[in-house]
Amino acid sequence: MSHHWEAARRLREKGHRLTPQRLAVLEIIKAGPGHMTVNEVLERLKPQYPTITIPTVYRNLQWLKQVGLVAETDLGGEGHVYEYIADHPHHHLVCIHCKRVIDLPDSSLDPLFESVCKEYGFEPAMKHIAVFGVCPDCQKHKEGGEEQSP
Repeated sequence: MSHHWEAARRLREKGHRLTPQRLAVLEIIKAGPGHMTVNEVLERLKPQYPTITIPTVYRNLQWLKQVGLVAETDLGGEGHVYEYIADHPHHHLVCIHCKRVIDLPDSSLDPLFESVCKEYGFEPAMKHIAVFGVCPDCQKHKEGGEEQSP
């Protein structure tokens, strides 16, 4: 059974209502190329649901985020993007020069979370974050004298 259908089954068992639109948005996000905007999800849904609206897609994405199947983040583009994460939470490193996005395992930030809890008594709620910087390739270009504009 595909992972998103398994996730849907578990949600039903927990009493969540899975409408055809929720399942369709889940399928689009799961099959997508990775990070997708609300408009990209909407365009992929239009053939099946020609009357679906941006607010409806947004509400469904927010619900999927709330139940832990989808993550929302800002990768420095035109707005927030959504990605299917289910049981694979992770974060991102985003190059400010070439816009390359590198997945960062969730566990990589554990020391930061623990430090924030211990030193400040603050419990961070960072589910899917982006850390901006310069990737190794762009650093090499800069070191080699090739100037890149951000």
